[in-house]
Amino acid sequence: MAVVVKSKSGKNVTLLNPAEKGKKYAAELKAKVRCTNDHHIKRDKNGKKLGLSKAQRAYRAGYLTARSDSAKAYNSNRKKRKSR
Repeated sequence: MAVVVKSKSGKNVTLLNPAEKGKKYAAELKAKVRCTNDHHIKRDKNGKKLGLSKAQRAYRAGYLTARSDSAKAYNSNRKKRKSR
């Protein structure tokens, strides 16, 4: 569950757990725009939507792939332990 904390400057900051971060990244990749942790679209000074750069798309895709690989390894180990 996301947690809202107050920073030293008094600004509220939303912190995401890994599952929520993965959902956010998947949504950003699908929509091809950047979002805040509160699910608002990020905009530049002129109000134009901020898109994802090639590096940002690659980072998000890699993060999702790593989470998927980790889940597959975990589930595989659980199946091996149950069959013993």
